[in-house]
Amino acid sequence: MSIPEILGLIFGVIGTGIAIYQTAVINESKKRKHELQYLLAGINAAANQKQMAWQNQISMLNPTTKEEFEVAQVYVRARDDITEVATLSSALEGTIDSNNSAILSMMDKYKVITDKSNEVSENAPPMPETPKNTNM
Repeated sequence: MSIPEILGLIFGVIGTGIAIYQTAVINESKKRKHELQYLLAGINAAANQKQMAWQNQISMLNPTTKEEFEVAQVYVRARDDITEVATLSSALEGTIDSNNSAILSMMDKYKVITDKSNEVSENAPPMPETPKNTNM
């Protein structure tokens, strides 16, 4: 074998190896993008839950003093900050695959679970009444 043939063989093997590697990277990145989408969707769901919790705290406030007003401001700021996290995670999730939303998929799944839970609750037998203690 001559040197050009050996070099051609080496470059051919290297080229084939690169092509195999690129195919593996592409396939793995497709898998990873869905994992990342669901991670961001989970962050979004947690942030939305926390936003509602802060809103509930805010709705119970009735500040009358300066200190209570400052506490209310902190609560509002916390709610607004967590809203930004929810918005950012939603935007990032959408940039990964704009045709398939993990957030919508999780919401649909949650709705199905809630509907089934409600159906089970409606069909459940009534709870027996507890006997009253007459020895008092």
